[in-house]
Amino acid sequence: MIGWEYPPFKVGGLGTHCLGLTKSLAERGITIDFYMPKTSKIVQSVHKNIRIREVGEIKIYPYDRPKDAPLQGDFFDSVNRYNELLIQKVNGNYHLIHGHDWLTMKAGIQLKQKLGIPLIFTIHSTEYDRSGWLHPNQWFIDNEREGMKAADRLIAVSELTKKVMIQKYGIPPEKIQVIYNAVSPLGIGKKQKIVLFLGRLTIQKGPEFFLAAAKRVLELEQDVKFVVAGCGELLPRLIDKAVDLGISHKIFFTGKLTEQEVKHIYRIASVYVMPSVSEPFGITALEAISAGTPTIVSKASGVSEAFQNCFKVDYWDVDETANKIVALLRYPPLRQTLVQNGTQEIQLFTWSRVANQTANLYKSAL
Repeated sequence: MIGWEYPPFKVGGLGTHCLGLTKSLAERGITIDFYMPKTSKIVQSVHKNIRIREVGEIKIYPYDRPKDAPLQGDFFDSVNRYNELLIQKVNGNYHLIHGHDWLTMKAGIQLKQKLGIPLIFTIHSTEYDRSGWLHPNQWFIDNEREGMKAADRLIAVSELTKKVMIQKYGIPPEKIQVIYNAVSPLGIGKKQKIVLFLGRLTIQKGPEFFLAAAKRVLELEQDVKFVVAGCGELLPRLIDKAVDLGISHKIFFTGKLTEQEVKHIYRIASVYVMPSVSEPFGITALEAISAGTPTIVSKASGVSEAFQNCFKVDYWDVDETANKIVALLRYPPLRQTLVQNGTQEIQLFTWSRVANQTANLYKSAL
């Protein structure tokens, strides 16, 4: 398996997915060599059947790097160099290759030819999602199409993503299997009057719609805090927007959080909002629900098709989002019903289920 991130090194759902999937596959008796870029710290294996294979040089540091070894070149150079090193260094008696997203596609295609074994890619997002469907970059689209066409089997994280793969990339539907994501339960904490957004601060994730909804809510409910957890290129713009809206005293920008801080904020939030413009799945929604936090998700997300016990809104409809936030804050019986039903439904979203479906796909590819 080749990836780009693996906890504790992660920026989103990709790292969470790779950890949950590999651990559950290993528990089924499948042996995995997980290749990832070399970091400044050693990444620990979570199971005897998983070997972490770090590949890299000084200039390949995905998220952390020593002060005496600054990143040379930009992010794309780093990704390309990582793929080149994979092509050179991956050797062994493997049965198949499983790659994740565009970050591993160049290496996956070459290694399939080099080793003569089946290739599977999981598509966690596409360039259309990452760009918010505004200005997709043709280089990424061509790269993704080449990888999808070279693969023997493809996994999509939602029917939404499968539809994009068919319509925009020309992939035959019979080649794609939908396997929904899962979550490891977080536990419930003592709730505070906090409305939470957690994710990368990019156009795709819709944080500006979150602030617009916060403005509406604060016109009706003053005793509530809004937390924007995460980092990204939109942060300066979001801070300015909060000031312009006159709500900066009620908005808390946390920056990047540790794993423990993320779990804590999920547990104490009263409402979680995921207003993504385009979200192939949305593991954060499952994480919030598993922490007993009633959740509002964008209809433009995979989780909205997969999970029933959450509120669903159009990401652009900030009035409706605000109405639902106010309802959850004001009416305990409504909140309690959503939490109880969500807690039951979340038990279906296990990494064991994901591993079973993935292992069956491996067998069909072999």
